Amino acid sequence: MKKKNSEIEKLIKKILVDLEDFTKTDEFYKEDMKDMSFRIQWKICGYDFYQIFEKDRYEHKFGGILPDPDFSLTIRNEESAIKFLKGELLGGRYASRKDYNGRFKFVERLGWATIKTEDGEKKRPVEKYFMTAKFDPEKKYHPLTLTKIPTFRLYRQSKSSPRPERVGNAAYIPINKFVGEHENTIIPLKVFEHFLSKASVIVMEDICGCRHYRECENHDVSIGCMHIGQDMLKRDLQDLEPGMPEDVPGRLATKEEAIERVRLAYENGLMPLLGKGGMEGQGGPNTGKLMSMCFCCPCCCVNGIVTRNATSALKLFNRMEGLHVEVDRDVCVGCGECVEVCAFMGMDMIDGKAEVNQRRCLGCGKCEIACPNDAISIYFDDPSRVDDFINTLDSVVDVS
Repeated sequence: MKKKNSEIEKLIKKILVDLEDFTKTDEFYKEDMKDMSFRIQWKICGYDFYQIFEKDRYEHKFGGILPDPDFSLTIRNEESAIKFLKGELLGGRYASRKDYNGRFKFVERLGWATIKTEDGEKKRPVEKYFMTAKFDPEKKYHPLTLTKIPTFRLYRQSKSSPRPERVGNAAYIPINKFVGEHENTIIPLKVFEHFLSKASVIVMEDICGCRHYRECENHDVSIGCMHIGQDMLKRDLQDLEPGMPEDVPGRLATKEEAIERVRLAYENGLMPLLGKGGMEGQGGPNTGKLMSMCFCCPCCCVNGIVTRNATSALKLFNRMEGLHVEVDRDVCVGCGECVEVCAFMGMDMIDGKAEVNQRRCLGCGKCEIACPNDAISIYFDDPSRVDDFINTLDSVVDVS
């Protein structure tokens, strides 16, 4: 019989105890657990233990076995187990499926490899499975659901660590807004036209990977992302979305084509998103010469999937500075249309009235359009905010 690794035992016991104070004080934990609870059975390299997470209760037992747990999590490789328990495998990578049918698999990225294909050489990530999660197939959990479990939270190791919010320069731009001196310019067009007019390289995807993969029936699948900047000359244009099961190719486009793409996206009711991109997803360095432009739908958007399923501590994007979203409770009739259209869980129903969840709302504007009673208003506190947003992106991204 193989001898158990004592380092793994020490790390497990440390985590179990460390989370006792964490679950009592962490604001994100309380929000994540306000309407749910989790019973977790672990099996790591021969060690059994369990954790029970509730809003006002945390229970654990090293060596314990739970009957009918919500999740059964297994790690068999000692090296991977130690990395995970030390917080080194918390990148949230998982094997993506349309239907998980009671099982998730989490992967560790080992690096990148260049492979030869009929279309030439391509870079592909080299990964291995390190953890399996099993659950009742009747419960439609997503792998990101597990990020609500504090054991998966990177900053559990240090109370002085900053919150794990990815505060970057990307933001959704409110649709159907007119601002200040640009009163005849829709904000998405104003912002996008600024960067497209400067771009030396424009690459357009004629398939939205998210909508294609999820077989979207509500929006145009052909309105894909755009990418601008010199770094696009280093990209494999045969597959711009390496995380998708099928290749998502791109092509060089003119400024006129790109601006028309933005107009079509707006008319199709899609949510415009733009921000600084990077080459990390292709195994290359981040040089600050790439900007990505996406046109998201609430039904298929990967960012919406993250928001609906992951911990509230995981914040991928920001609302534009100075953008306010408010509900007039005297006008709201509690129909819930705004809750239905929000992809980011940014609207709640409280006492029969809609209320903006200011922590989650990204200001995309879908709720304002959907409201049949004009009870929702979206506005900037200063017309110059749009120019400030442009200047901020200009300072960190060079697309010329």
